[in-house]
Amino acid sequence: MTYLLPPSRRDWARALLAELEEIENGPSALRWVLGGGRVVARGWIGSIVGEDNMKTVLATLSVINGLMGLTLLGLFLVTGDSPLVVAALGVGLLIQAGYTLAYMAGALDDLEPWSLRALLVGQTVAVLVGFFGFVASALYNVDPPAGDHEYGPLTIGALIAMQASVALWIFAVQSRPERARVAQP
Repeated sequence: MTYLLPPSRRDWARALLAELEEIENGPSALRWVLGGGRVVARGWIGSIVGEDNMKTVLATLSVINGLMGLTLLGLFLVTGDSPLVVAALGVGLLIQAGYTLAYMAGALDDLEPWSLRALLVGQTVAVLVGFFGFVASALYNVDPPAGDHEYGPLTIGALIAMQASVALWIFAVQSRPERARVAQP
């Protein structure tokens, strides 16, 4: 029998499947399946990419988002006819990028655990904002009223959601136990 799990997790998978057979109600079975998927995904992504590479990706995305925020603010100030949402998105991108980079650099270590909580809450909100902005822009571009496709908001939504997803992956899934160990004397 061929397994899709790494060899070190085969016993875990057998136990999970045996437990799943014993569970009779739907919500409990769903919790088991989602928990198993989280363990498998954590092992696969961690073994393929590695935590250090993910932090490099996050830092790169943060710099890109910060530059995009500066670009949007510059566009708002220079053109004068841009809507206020352009400036709001620019400020949001700068805050997201700046806070993430400051946290990664250790500038907020004195504020632990609140700085991590603020990062996780902010990135969770950013995932939702980015996702819904991306979906709204994609739906707008299906049949634009004036025939003018708008790819800027689509790109910004994708960037916001992508950086937030990577940050949540790193700080909520991978680094949480390590940070707890480092914080203890």
